[in-house]
Parts: sequence; C-alpha cells; structure tokens
Amino acid sequence: MSQEILFNIIGGMDTFSIERIVFNIIMATLLGLFIYFVYKKTFSGVIYSQSFNITIVMVCVIIAIIMMLIGKNIALSLGLVGSLSIIRFRTVIKDPRDMGFLFWGIAVGLAAGTGEFLIAIIGSIVIALVLFIFSKLIYIDYCYLLVLRGVEIESKIISDVLREYKIPYKMRMKTTNRDFTEVTYEITLKSVKEDFLVKTFRSIDGIEEVHIVSYDGEVTG
Repeated sequence: MSQEILFNIIGGMDTFSIERIVFNIIMATLLGLFIYFVYKKTFSGVIYSQSFNITIVMVCVIIAIIMMLIGKNIALSLGLVGSLSIIRFRTVIKDPRDMGFLFWGIAVGLAAGTGEFLIAIIGSIVIALVLFIFSKLIYIDYCYLLVLRGVEIESKIISDVLREYKIPYKMRMKTTNRDFTEVTYEITLKSVKEDFLVKTFRSIDGIEEVHIVSYDGEVTG
C-alpha cells in the first residue's frame, strides 16, 4: 500500500515539471488579472470592492494549483468539490453578477491547472466582449437615486421640476414623521448635470438635503 502511495506521488511529480508548474501558475495569474481588469471596468454598482476583485485573482491561482495536485486522482477531485461548496456557502455575495465573475475565475483556474490555455483564453475574451457590450448598451442611461429630505416636501413640486428638465423619474419611497419628510426617486440623467440638479432642488423651500446616489437599477426593501 505504501509503495502504491509512493508511486502515485512520484508519478504526480513526473506529470508536472517545475517549468510546467511555474508556467501554469503564471498563466492563471495573467488570466486572473484579465478578469480583474474586466470586473473593474464593467462594474456598475454603488460600492466597488477591491478585496473581492483581488479574491477572483487568488481563486484563479488557487484552483490551478489544486488541479495540478489532483491530476487524475479521483479521490482528490472529490476534495475539490468540497472546496467549491465552501466558496458557495461561506461567501456572502449580494450581486448575482459577482457570482458569475467568481465562477469565471474558477473556470480559468481549472483550465490553467490542466493546461487547457486555449479554452481559457478564448472563453475569457468572449465573456469580456459580452460584458463590455452590455455595459455600453444597457447602462448607457445613467441611473441614480434622488433622495430629498426636508420639513415639508410636496411631491407635485418635485414632479414639475423633473418634468421641466425632461428627466425620467419614478417615486421609490416616501418616509414621513413629525420632524422631516424623505422621498426617494429613481431618475435617469442624460443631459442634466448632477450639480445643477442639486442646486435646483436646494433652492426650493422646505428641502434641506439633496442626495444623488448612483445605483445599478435594483432597489431592495
């Protein structure tokens, strides 16, 4: 039994030379950095997470190393399934798009670890092109949340201002109590600048605070 284990260990070392191991890791790192670049350029949320983006690069390299360790060993491949389950259930991912990037990193790591660089490169280029096209076409209109706070805010006045500047809008939330009123609108800004809109609403009596927040088109709550 011990001889069989030793044989498997020696055989594994023969399968991947030092040059091949270094090359696979370098390719996984380069492809991971490519995903890093695409994620950063196509990010459309409110808060960009640098740590999550770096994690994608780490996942590419780690999965590539795991695949080289596994080789053709079926038992070790089950360990990879367990590792992926940990990523799935131990990681809180709010944006489904981030999950796609994480799986992209895993796929690149799998390809780099098994030496299937052509599949990883062509697949990554196709995914990047699709993401850049979607980011240019779908997010061509810049969506914002307009949050107004004040003692007394009349919805009709707000609507008149938005219609005057031809700004598409939709009321998302309104909160009132004895001291203040807060209303939130979803707006789309094309020609009107944010600073101009803030000054316009600040000049209206009853409005004390004006906030404009970029968002990705989804509102919870």
